[in-house]
Amino acid sequence: MEPGEYILHENSFISKGKKFCIRERKKQGGNKPKLYLIQLEPFQYISSLFPVPGTTKEYTFDFNNELYFLKLNESLAEVQAL
Repeated sequence: MEPGEYILHENSFISKGKKFCIRERKKQGGNKPKLYLIQLEPFQYISSLFPVPGTTKEYTFDFNNELYFLKLNESLAEVQAL
């Protein structure tokens, strides 16, 4: 995952030619967060999106053993390495 700011279209964004989508779990159960991140083409589950306490639309997730911060607004997805 390349840190940066990406145009958010509905619940997806493109980073280095790869499309990432934010999805909502159909069944809530256990300790899993409501949202998760996937990569399309080729399909790959990336991570659950863990909400940052006291915020809205800010999450942490891990990908390839690295921790990231994701902030969403109406038109941008901002990804930062932690």
